[in-house]
Amino acid sequence: MGYFYTDMTKIFTIGFSGKKPEVFLEVLSAARISCVWDIRLWRTSTYVPYYNGDNLAAVLGNRYEYHPEFAPSGEFLADYKDKKLAWAEFEQKYRELLNARNPLRNFDTHKLDRICLLCTEKTADMCHRRLAAEYIASQIPDIEIVHL
Repeated sequence: MGYFYTDMTKIFTIGFSGKKPEVFLEVLSAARISCVWDIRLWRTSTYVPYYNGDNLAAVLGNRYEYHPEFAPSGEFLADYKDKKLAWAEFEQKYRELLNARNPLRNFDTHKLDRICLLCTEKTADMCHRRLAAEYIASQIPDIEIVHL
């Protein structure tokens, strides 16, 4: 039985909640991440200052990019956090927002291989980074999504 290798593009997602900085960096290294795309609306935190956008940019250098075009709207994000909006409603509003923004329209899709979408949540289940990855995969054929 032979091995099957594919040239399929892989995109990754990661949440930093509960991850020590050294573990976070080890995970990125092990996955051979080419670039971390910070897709948070707010990139600062008094609770975990290591993960502030400026700090990550200093640590990761040119392997860090801020992509606010993938961030949710402040209005419906606040409503979701305040439990005024159920996850299904948040999901629908976020998908509609991405469709309206069309964030990949002027993007060189060859640069997508091994990017990692960064957000706060520990798991991707109920996080907009999963939805952003699914959006990217819906726009470009042959993309595999891996949640770290």
